[in-house]
Amino acid sequence: MSIHRSMSKFVGLILTLGVIWVAQTTTSLAQVPVEVARQGYADTLFVNGNIVSMDDVSTSTQVGSVYQAIAVKDTRIMKLGNNQEVRALAGPDTRIHDLKGRTLIPGIIEPHMHIYGGAIRYLERFGFKYPPKGVIVTAQAERDLEKTQANIRDKLQETIKNVDPGDWVILRVQGHPDAPNEARLWGFTRRLINRRTIDLWSPENPVLVNPGLRGNLNSKALEVVNDFLPGYSDSIQETMHGVDIGENIPELGWVGSQEMSVITWEMFLEKLPAATLAQALKLVSEEFASIGVTTVSTRIPFPKVMTGYSTLAGLGQMPIRLSAHYEIHRMPTDPQQTRQIYRRTGVLQGIGNDYFWIDGVASERWDSIYPESCTGPDTQAPPHIKAREVCPKPGDLPWDVLENALKSGWRLAGVHMCGSESARAYFRMIDRARAASGMSMEDIRNLQMTVEHCNLIGKQPDIIQGLKDYGIMLSCGPDLISEAPNWINDYGPQMNDFILPMKTWIESGIKIAGQHYGGGAFGRPGEGSVGSGFQPPFFQLWQAITRKFDGQVWQPEERIDRVHALKMWTSWAAEYVTKPDELGTLEVGKFADLLIIDRDYLTVPVDDILKIRPLMTMVGGKVVVLQESLASDFGVEAVGPAYTFEDEDLEHLGKPLAEADN
Repeated sequence: MSIHRSMSKFVGLILTLGVIWVAQTTTSLAQVPVEVARQGYADTLFVNGNIVSMDDVSTSTQVGSVYQAIAVKDTRIMKLGNNQEVRALAGPDTRIHDLKGRTLIPGIIEPHMHIYGGAIRYLERFGFKYPPKGVIVTAQAERDLEKTQANIRDKLQETIKNVDPGDWVILRVQGHPDAPNEARLWGFTRRLINRRTIDLWSPENPVLVNPGLRGNLNSKALEVVNDFLPGYSDSIQETMHGVDIGENIPELGWVGSQEMSVITWEMFLEKLPAATLAQALKLVSEEFASIGVTTVSTRIPFPKVMTGYSTLAGLGQMPIRLSAHYEIHRMPTDPQQTRQIYRRTGVLQGIGNDYFWIDGVASERWDSIYPESCTGPDTQAPPHIKAREVCPKPGDLPWDVLENALKSGWRLAGVHMCGSESARAYFRMIDRARAASGMSMEDIRNLQMTVEHCNLIGKQPDIIQGLKDYGIMLSCGPDLISEAPNWINDYGPQMNDFILPMKTWIESGIKIAGQHYGGGAFGRPGEGSVGSGFQPPFFQLWQAITRKFDGQVWQPEERIDRVHALKMWTSWAAEYVTKPDELGTLEVGKFADLLIIDRDYLTVPVDDILKIRPLMTMVGGKVVVLQESLASDFGVEAVGPAYTFEDEDLEHLGKPLAEADN
């Protein structure tokens, strides 16, 4: 009996302890935040901040929710809330960073930057000479055309004395300080130079004279390029609109930006290893991260560029995200083959991963920026001015390529649509493709097509209605206000109603994103450390808010609210890159793409927006750039390229501050 009683007591004790353990465990579990129970402790917390979610994606001037703290787990946002709520997610290994009131916003989404071009600057670091066999030289433009041509002649003749026959000479024409765009205009209008004149000065060396977006090749260069890319001359006759202007383009040797760039990317870099190019692209991506960019959208016109990014993505080393518009038809080859290319590839949009994906087919050559934007009958000007306009029509190579791509089901994205009449032509092209393929208007809207630049689209009712009917989103660079003096000089004050009416578009319900963040008219991020020579990070937002250029305010009635400007590069831009459910706002479950800045964008005086400095850029939960000042505060090492833009560098923006009315 004694043994029995002892066993009974022992069993009772065990049961009692079990009940106590269960009760304690239940209590303990009840105290663990549900996020921790499901995912484990947070990796990183940011507390005591001004965390602006931008989760109001409407056209209101509200930013949405504002929080004190944010938690990140793996690649995504785990929680947003007050300090106490978010600190509850911390474990023994969680990194906790005190923002001390600093502002944290979604990472910047840049819908239009030719980011890959900066990779060329890094090739020498990897032991690759550019060009592999040849030189790059510069001639200074004068205010007089003939004197400029003489400078080109003298520089070219001097150069060929010091190079071997067959070596390339790339001669860049630097604009005159008093008229930096004048030589560029001479290039656009075929007045600067031509093939036969260059031949007189350099018959044995291939030469490219490049004053900007249009240039000229000599006979030797055309011979070399046609051998490398059969059909090159036939292609430039069409892409440079030789039929329309009644000129033999190969005879002039006149080429556009992509016809020049293909020499770099496909000929000069032919033997560059893909892994080397990938590392150069990585360095450029880190530059953009240093100014707060976490996603870039760009057209990719050449196989070499696509190979470089594919290699980088395959290595898992993409510092930021890339949404790519394929533009392989810009390879100058047989025009008839080019017209059909996207009908033969299959529809590839959507292919990729979270860091690199294809989102459609682009075309830079639909129409163009100054002086070629097509306004057609909407504007009047002297015949020689109107003759510059590039107005798309059926039978043109860009028209046929895009129509065939759309017929095949491709999304059209990143198409340069700059003038009001070219917008109407775009609508007609869509209707032709829709009729041929049987697509409904709803099918078209579901593609969520996009167009870029939009500098002279204007605000005529039929244009606004067409953009809405077809569901087309605009990506517009406020820096193109800088074109206003040229347009008004050529066309008169009638152009005021056409130049980037952003406020009207937003109020009309047009979807709009930004472009040229941290680059554009004043260049791109600099060598190694980002700094002088490019626009400060928030310059484009500031210009959309103020409409200032060169000390003047242009169409002040079209100034937009600073919240709308930030939406153009965050929540609205996320739709442009086809990832609104993953990017653009700070919400639980979205990617942890974050930017910490040194002052509050929403409350500083408007001109102080130009002085905002990015301090940290995080992409998918990984710190890609952390500036020394904030790293020291956090007690960790700095990461990525240094940001060196100083307030005195603002002087190159052309008197943007107090001279103009806010």
